[in-house]
Formats: sequence, structure tokens, C-alpha cells
Amino acid sequence: MDRTTPLTVTDLTRQIKGALENVFPPLWVEGELSDFVAASSGHQYFTLKDANSQIRCVMFRREAGRLPFLPADGMSVLLLGRLTVYEARGNYQLIAEDMEPRGLGALMQALEQLRMRLEGEGLFEADIKKDLPAFPACVGVVTSPTGAAIKDITRVLRDRDAPVRLLLSPALVQGKEAPDSIVSALDALIENGEADVIIVGRGGGSFEDLLAFSDERVVRAVAACPIPVISAVGHEIDMSLTDLAADVRAPTPSAAAEMVSESKDSLLGGLEYMASRLAASIREIAGDARYQLSAVGSRLVHPRYLIEQGKMRLDDLSFRLVSHTRARLTESRSDLKHLAGLLSSLGPQAVLDRGYAVVMKDDGVVVRDPKQVTKGEGLDVRVAAGRIKVKVESGKGKGNKTT
Repeated sequence: MDRTTPLTVTDLTRQIKGALENVFPPLWVEGELSDFVAASSGHQYFTLKDANSQIRCVMFRREAGRLPFLPADGMSVLLLGRLTVYEARGNYQLIAEDMEPRGLGALMQALEQLRMRLEGEGLFEADIKKDLPAFPACVGVVTSPTGAAIKDITRVLRDRDAPVRLLLSPALVQGKEAPDSIVSALDALIENGEADVIIVGRGGGSFEDLLAFSDERVVRAVAACPIPVISAVGHEIDMSLTDLAADVRAPTPSAAAEMVSESKDSLLGGLEYMASRLAASIREIAGDARYQLSAVGSRLVHPRYLIEQGKMRLDDLSFRLVSHTRARLTESRSDLKHLAGLLSSLGPQAVLDRGYAVVMKDDGVVVRDPKQVTKGEGLDVRVAAGRIKVKVESGKGKGNKTT
């Protein structure tokens, strides 16, 4: 290619981008985070650096949303990314697809961030935890089929000769694939529907070995499980986020097995104790009943006496009812007579009896003003003893004459 057919900047940048992406497959890079920015879009922008060099990185929203921790400046991380070129600026950068904190301090910081976030959502609240069944018939277990946990649980149930059926849902309990494996095993027990209670856990190990039981996917699955869950992760001193999300935490898998089982001897002893208590209660109740029957017998009276007493009581009530009714009737009559007198004195007839008259037109309208009538118009005059028909002789106003 010569000077007569030069490349554009865009062409050159795209060739460089293609060459980089072809030469460098997705790779893991270790470094320290700086200039971290979480954009409102959900994307994360930051620089990955070491003592001598640095490279710009971006993690898009989908991948960033899967992180179990919030990256921060100064955190040492192991990053899986694809090398590419940001064409608009001509800068090479890493597109991050996954990220893990490096070192115990970074892991502890990430774990604490996740704990605080889940606690803020209410996943660890005591009032949402379910009670364990008193006598489960089937116990589901999510753990490794070859690990120490299932051996300890089986041993405890065998030693107690407990009438409990064990249902193992095998899962990986360590490593990068463990969280998805644990969630799938738990879902399988839920779908099966036979387990009355579920034990989720594993034997002891290092802090890093137990991290699968602090993974956000596992914690959310345990908190949302409709079947009561016992978390039994590691030894008594170990603590995982699953312990906080479960309905009950057991210090060890063996302790979890003891929580869900009663030995046959213990059950038989409990039944014998309950039987003796029941027999004693029956004897006590029977004795009280005999005493009460004897006391009632001494107070028995002839039924005829009770009948006569009832009749007398009925007669007394009848007399009182009649007397009360008569008194109320007399009082009501007096009130009615008084009201009738008031009504009569205030009525129009009483006014007419005093010599007044009511003048009305033929259509029934009462005449209150001489201006309401005209000469020759017929009127109806009502007096106390009857009605008088009259006729207006002259015009309106004062001086009108009628016949």
C-alpha cells in the first residue's frame, strides 16, 4: 500500500483492534483497581494497574450485576477480560467478563459488602424464619456425596436408630462451580417435595474453601426455600452467609442431624411418660367426677317442686307485665288527650270560632290583599258555621264592596 491509497484513522484502528482480538483470547489478569466509576447505566469503568503499568477496563451492566461484591479503589482483583480497542479514542482496553477479589483482606471486604446489602434487603430477619418440624419423616441433605458431612449425618442417624429417611441431593461444595451446583441440588429437593426439612452444608475447611456458602446465589436460594433449612457449614467457629439466611444454624453437620432426629429409645421413653401422665389425669378426673356427682345427689329435689316454682315465677311475671302495660296505656291516653287539646286550640277551626273568616278565590287561593281581587269576581268566605258565596262590586284596594 503506497501513499496514493492511504488508510483512514478508522481503518487503521479497526485493523489494530482485529489483530489484538485475534492474537489475545480471553485471559486472566491480576492487578489493583483505581479510578473506579459505577455509571448510572450500570456499566463500571476503572483502571487495572500494578507497580509499572496500567490498562483501562470496562465491565458492562450484565456482568457487573453478577458480581457478589462492589469493586473499590485499592482492591486487588483477578479479572477475566477480552483485549480490544476503543475505536473512538484509539485506546486499547480490557472488557471485563468476571472479577474475583484477591487476598484474604479483599475477600473479607467483599463478603462484608454482600452481607450488608443482603441484610438491608431483609434476608436475615428473624420474623421470616420457619420453625423446624418436631418429627420429620424425611430429611433432605445438600452436600457432597463423598464428603465428611454426609458421613457424620448418617452416623448420627444410625447411632440414634432414628425413624427418619435420608434423601441426599448431591452437590459440589467447593470451587467456582459449587454455587450453581448447590442451588440446583436445593431446587431438586424442593421439586421432589418429600423432604420435611433440609440440611445444607459441608465439613470444615479454609476460609476460601467455604466461600461457596457465602455466594449470593446460594444465600438467596436458602432464604427463599419453602422448606425449613438448617445451615451446617464447617466447624462451630466457621461462619457463612448461608448461616444467616437459613431458618436455623447448626455448628456442625452432626449437630444438624441431632436437631432433626430423636432416638427410638428417647421417643419410647417420652411415650411412656406421656402414658403415665395420661393415666394419672384420668384417675384425677374420675375422682373429681365422683365427688361432684355425690354432691349433686345430696342437693336433688323432686321435679314437681321445680315445676311449681316455675309456675309461680311465671305468674309473678305475668302480673307485673299486665300492671306495667296498664300504667303505660293510661299514661299514653292522657298524653294523647293533652296533645289533641293543643292541636284543637291551635287549628284553623278555633280561629274561625272566634269570629274570624277566611276569604278564598274559586281556585282555592287565600285572599290576603284587596289587590288580589277584581270587580265582579266571585269569592268564597269560610266562617265557623259554613261557607258564604260573595261577589266583588267595585275595584281594587280600599273601598271595595261585596254582595
